[in-house]
This record gives sequence, C-alpha cells and structure tokens, in this order.
Amino acid sequence: MKIKKIEKKDGTVAYRTNVYLGVDSLTGKQVRTTATARTRKMCEMKANQAINNFIKNGSTVARKKVVFEDFGQLALSWFDNYKLTVRTNSIRVANNYLKVYILPELKAYKINKITPILLQNIINNWAINANTAVIRNGRRERGKCKNYKVILNIIKRIFDYGMQLGAVNYNPATQVIPPKLKDRDDTKIKYFDDEELRKFLTYLDNLEDTDENILNSTLYRFLLATGLRIGEAMALNWSDIDFTKNTVTVNKTIVQTESRHSRVQKGAKTKESNRTVSLDDDTVSILRAWKKIQNEKLISLSDKALFSYKGVLRTYPSFASILKRHFKKAGVPDIGFHGFRHTHASLLMNNDVNPKEIQIRLGHADYSITMNLYSHLAKDKKKQTAEKFANILKAL
Repeated sequence: MKIKKIEKKDGTVAYRTNVYLGVDSLTGKQVRTTATARTRKMCEMKANQAINNFIKNGSTVARKKVVFEDFGQLALSWFDNYKLTVRTNSIRVANNYLKVYILPELKAYKINKITPILLQNIINNWAINANTAVIRNGRRERGKCKNYKVILNIIKRIFDYGMQLGAVNYNPATQVIPPKLKDRDDTKIKYFDDEELRKFLTYLDNLEDTDENILNSTLYRFLLATGLRIGEAMALNWSDIDFTKNTVTVNKTIVQTESRHSRVQKGAKTKESNRTVSLDDDTVSILRAWKKIQNEKLISLSDKALFSYKGVLRTYPSFASILKRHFKKAGVPDIGFHGFRHTHASLLMNNDVNPKEIQIRLGHADYSITMNLYSHLAKDKKKQTAEKFANILKAL
C-alpha cells in the first residue's frame, strides 16, 4: 500500500493513500476511494476498514447502506422478506415467536448495542422458564415454550440479514450458547389402547343416524384407518379419493390463517408427506355412504371438500370442540385428533407391519422419526421377543 505524506495549507502534515476496493458486484465496475489520516498507521487502518466495509455491504457501493432506528425495524424488515420464501404455517410460527418472545425483549435496542452477553442472558431466562414452566395436557404456559433454540436461530437470521444490508458489522447471536433443555414428562404420546379403542368404536356404532353424527363418525374412522393428520384430512376433496384403486392422495393441508379462503396450503407438511395411502374396503364403504349423504342422494358434478356438509367446511377449533364432547360421552381419554394417528401407528407396530412401511404411510421425513415416536408403543412385542429367543435356543 503506497502512502503519501502531504502538507496542508495550514502547515499540518497528513497521510493519504489511494485504495482499490474491488469490482462492484452490481455494476461490474472497479471501485476506488482514498483514505486520509494524521499518521501513517491511521491511514493504513482507514484503508483496510474501507475494504472491509465494501465487502460487508455486498461488494458494492451502488446500494446505499440501510439504516434501522432499532432492532424492531430490522426484525420486521427481515420478516417481510422471510414471508416471501416460506409457507403459511412457517409464517404463522415465526410471527408468533417475534410477537411473544423476540420483540418484547429486543425491539427498542439500538442494533449496535446488542451484545452476546445481553443475548445470552435473554436465552438463559427463556431456558429457565421452559425448564420450570407448569405443563398441562402436554403444553407449557404461554411465553415459556421449550423452543428457545429455534428462537435464537431466528435472531441469528435477523442479524445475518442486517449484515447483508450493511446495517450491522457482526452477528452477536453466533456467540450465544443455548442452555440444555431438561427432560420432562411432557412428551407422552396419547393414543387408545385396545380396550379404549373398542369402547370408542362401540360408542360410534350406537350414535343416532343423524347427518352430523355420520359426518363426525366418518372423519374419526377415516383418521384411525389412514393415520392422516387432521389438517391433511380436512384439506381433502373427493377427487383425492380413488374408489377404483382404493387410495387417497395427500398433497395439501389446512393451516391456521385469518382468512377462511387461504386455509388450504398446497403441499403437505413435508416433501415426504405428499403421498398415496391405501384404504381398506370398510373405510371405502364408509366414504361411499358419506358421499351419498353429502350429495343428498343426488349425483354431484362439483368437487367438494371430503368432510364438508351443505357447502361448509368447519374450522379446526369447531371439529376439535365436537371431538372433545364425543370423547367425554364415550368415557374414553381425550387423545385429541393426533391421537388417532398415534393409535393407527401403534396398531400397525403391534401387528408386525414393517416400520419402513409405517414411515411411508405416515409421511415421516425420516425413518428415525417413526422409530423414536412409536417403537416403544409395541410393548406387547417385548415379551414375545424374549419367548422367541428362548425357542431359538431350544431348537439348537
């Protein structure tokens, strides 16, 4: 680096150098600037700083440095961009984390005043809340969720976004170490054992034959027979049912949105969740009977939602409220809609169905998810395994 000594008109001495910053990533032109300081060393430092700032601004001077008044403005700007890249449910989850956790803690801070120590203290408090929160029905109190590592990752992404815009020079969140979440009895899987399932099915068999009861019963039996998620089932149309091949095609889901018209999201929960599930003959017969009632015994030319009635598809909270009443009247535990999925998996696991087949049927992204969730539900097989081993030894 060539640094020249210059003498100003007032007689003072300064040092100046021409600095080559690089090729502008937006214009393709070479970019140069000058650095001037009272000492040779300071001049060299300014030159290096100019190069670093050029790189951090995306190797361009064509884009002006973005300035945010506080972290809240930066976070909301990041969220506006994030919404363009993900699905509705991911937007809803991120929005909740911002409103409940991130913004109440960091909104008013100047971006350059947020340090690793500040963030570490915030994450530590979230971890303490998660580890001490009261858990009811498998849920922690609002504001005390266990996903503080996910929330920290969002903060990291916000600062990365700020660095890309040149609004911040470094990411303090990368130096934060999230505390370990304590193991607690909040992940117990809810499902029907054989006796409870028989009791619930008998209850459904004895319901009065009203259209509403048939709709609800058809939904419950369908979920038990397929293992579909409730959002996947609610999004189904009759065109998704193949009565010739006895299959159902899953390629969309219902998500929670403010607008009833944007609830159906194309594509299921994950790539693997887009699948075709085989149906047994009894389930197909139940669906045929419901379709006839839904169409009021007439041939329909429209592709209706599978579990709608008179052109209306209930919301999830409405379906869930009705389900609770049925569980109570049947005298069985409240396992929720997801409990039907767990019951389906446990029945398959206990009847020697290949776990890989169960994974594909349930639409799990990974085989380990299926095994971690459901392998312990096959409790009836433990004794059988021991007996089989004893018989093997006897046969030697």
